[in-house]
Amino acid sequence: MRALSVLVGAATRTGGPPAFVGGAAVELGKLGADVRVLATDLALAPWGLAQRQRRIVPDEVHPSLAAADLRLFPARFPRRLAFSPALRAELRRTAPEFDLIHIHNLWQYPQYAAYRAAGREGVRYVVSPHGALDPYLRRHGRGRKLAMDVLWQREMLEGAALIHVTTEAERDLIADVAPEVPRAVVPCGIYVEEFAEPPPAERFRVRLGGYEGPLVVFLGRITRKKGVDVLIRAFARARRELDCRLAIVGPDDEGILPGLRGLAAELGVGDEVEFVGPAYGDDRLAALASADVWALSSHTENFGIAVVEAMAAGCAVAISPGVNISADVAEAGAGVVVDATPDAFGDALAALLADDRRRADLQGEARRFAVRYDWSVVATRLLDAYRRAATT
Repeated sequence: MRALSVLVGAATRTGGPPAFVGGAAVELGKLGADVRVLATDLALAPWGLAQRQRRIVPDEVHPSLAAADLRLFPARFPRRLAFSPALRAELRRTAPEFDLIHIHNLWQYPQYAAYRAAGREGVRYVVSPHGALDPYLRRHGRGRKLAMDVLWQREMLEGAALIHVTTEAERDLIADVAPEVPRAVVPCGIYVEEFAEPPPAERFRVRLGGYEGPLVVFLGRITRKKGVDVLIRAFARARRELDCRLAIVGPDDEGILPGLRGLAAELGVGDEVEFVGPAYGDDRLAALASADVWALSSHTENFGIAVVEAMAAGCAVAISPGVNISADVAEAGAGVVVDATPDAFGDALAALLADDRRRADLQGEARRFAVRYDWSVVATRLLDAYRRAATT
């Protein structure tokens, strides 16, 4: 099996797709498949930019992609669409060498170029929306998305051999899209052993002035869909019950940090909410180790790879129903699932922070839950989906 994965960008800070694509490439290789990854050289996600776009530097490439057969191609104006004639040329040249093309994300030029190359050469292809078709997100940028849908994307989705979704919830949410195309439910994978022995919590808490009390941690990209404003309001409510702090850890690519700082100040918790910036590698593991409660009050979350990583690190997690693995988490008793409203989420945070025994129970269940998403399990399912797509 020779598979070609096409991705918008390879940077760690752009979220889950680079982690999935890189991990898949490496682990499928161990199973005998040959996977190559093509991406543009954009350092930042092309959508929702609050900063000037730039080219990626080597240490920004996701570690799993750095270990894979990754080829980067320059993007040029309009970078908002990740436009890359060089990537298109490479696809035209090499597409016939592969049994399958795996197209990741939507709405950008690399997906269009991959779709056209697959059609030209008669190569079957799989599409992974990575949450881009969630009804919550479809409401944003409707005019631009409608134009792309009419011009080419609807045809691309309807012509796919398979649409890959990461959860059953995602499958149900996009049932109206290309309904005749089969779905394959294959979750995102993690390396559970990476989280088994994190660095000491003090390594992260020193960034909070050595604070030793109860700590809520949000770790992920700071975006509107993740409901960080709801979390700050919920935290302010929890602080009425007990002394605690909130650490917001992650990059702000949408330029919403000033508003969030203002909100914290307005609610009287400006000194207790710490915005500490991104954390990667061991710093990220230390942030997880420091959390008494790890929290995500997202309006929508296609899978929630950060949730599974936090659980693998043994965190007691509080998440919203908008996280698509929330039903599985609740069924396993591995975390608290609560509505993303300030009152409900705030009460849940306060209750967890005040209950040491409950947190300890959740920590054990969380570790057991995370094992089901180890790459040793996920990779075989993905390879089965590839074989199905390439032969049916």
